Amino acid sequence: MKRYIFFTFILFTSLLAKAQPEVTLPYMRNVFQASFVNPTTMPEHTFSMGFSVFGQAISNGFQPKSFLNYRNDTMYVNLNSLLGDMNDKNLIYVGENVDIFHIRVKGKSSFTWFAMRQNATATLQYPRELFSLAIEGNKQFVGSTLDLSNLKTDISVYNEYTVGYLKDLPGWTFAGRISLLQGLANINFNPKSLKIDIDTAMYAHTAAADGQLRTSGIPKDAEGDISFDNVDGTWVTNKLSGFANKGFSINGGATYKYDEKMKLSFSFYDIGFIKWKNEVETYTLKGQTKFEGLDILGDFLRGNEVNVDSLLQKMEDDFTRDTIAVSYTTWLNPKFNFSATYDITRRTTLGLTFAAFYNKRLYPSITLGFSQGIGRFFQLVGTASIYQRSMPNLGVGLVIKPGPLQIFVVADNLYPAIDPLAFTNANVRVGINFVFGRVNPPQGLPYR
Repeated sequence: MKRYIFFTFILFTSLLAKAQPEVTLPYMRNVFQASFVNPTTMPEHTFSMGFSVFGQAISNGFQPKSFLNYRNDTMYVNLNSLLGDMNDKNLIYVGENVDIFHIRVKGKSSFTWFAMRQNATATLQYPRELFSLAIEGNKQFVGSTLDLSNLKTDISVYNEYTVGYLKDLPGWTFAGRISLLQGLANINFNPKSLKIDIDTAMYAHTAAADGQLRTSGIPKDAEGDISFDNVDGTWVTNKLSGFANKGFSINGGATYKYDEKMKLSFSFYDIGFIKWKNEVETYTLKGQTKFEGLDILGDFLRGNEVNVDSLLQKMEDDFTRDTIAVSYTTWLNPKFNFSATYDITRRTTLGLTFAAFYNKRLYPSITLGFSQGIGRFFQLVGTASIYQRSMPNLGVGLVIKPGPLQIFVVADNLYPAIDPLAFTNANVRVGINFVFGRVNPPQGLPYR
């Protein structure tokens, strides 16, 4: 039963968000972290060292307000409304990354940097019928077959060690970085077939499956079941110091300087993979089982007693389960960025960006951005974006630099702060850098 609790927790954790490239960060050219999205971003300082934390929560299937209602200090759940905003196929993603450490230095017309990041991603692709069956019951599907083969999930935790280089030329700027990836843990479920037939007479369900659940780096006991009993300091140290699950990624870009004010940029990042070899288990699930009734989610959300032990045990007995240990490969979600910027004045920039990422299919976005330097110690960035079935998303970024200390915060959508239950996306990055030396010394107003 511990295995089912663990996997259920992972799946519901992945219901928090959906991936989206950071669209406001590239306009904050004076912070190192902008190079994560566009490595050709020209630094304003000759030396940078620091860290940042990023997290996001986005859903394209539904908004919290579609099924949650807060009245008289009480939260009410309306399950039927949950289905209203869902597509036939939905993709949900949660992601975070921690810029643990970076150092970037200037040498003549080039910059070199080294960075360490820790990443965690969770993807859930699911069909609308899955929730419809669990909430509204099986009457609507009697005499038909539900195809849930689109139910897929991937959860990964990995570290990234990056070396980057930027070369500035009179008409172009070229940059790239290569990363060694250290896979820590992964869970991957990608069925070939997952279908449920509902009988017209007794409303009995017949489930047939043909798929594989692959895991790597998940702690287990002597019997092979998932267990965290042996997780201690030594286990964590061995996990962080080992490189059994290696991977690589490449990132690059180019900026064309049309003139002194206008620049055109293209960049790509997260083109890579991880080869999982350590503590690998592949559970092959093939066969069929019969059961009656399926209202687990509805009973759970309504507060009714849910007893799934007998149902899960019966399913476990009916399926053929082969456990093998074969290495496998997972791929990162590639991201692309096209932008045009125009420097109205030396510290005032207007830009337009088209960004996209690939996760089962292509998800595009369009952003209009504005950056304004205020005095010598502040920079303010504002963006308006269209993505994830929502418009406009108003983003903001703020940089404060008292002396060598640089503090910044950036978010792509402010609406969740106004109405937390009425949003489709939210993300935020905060960080602290130590910067020294200006590439272009500050210029005051001409003296008359």
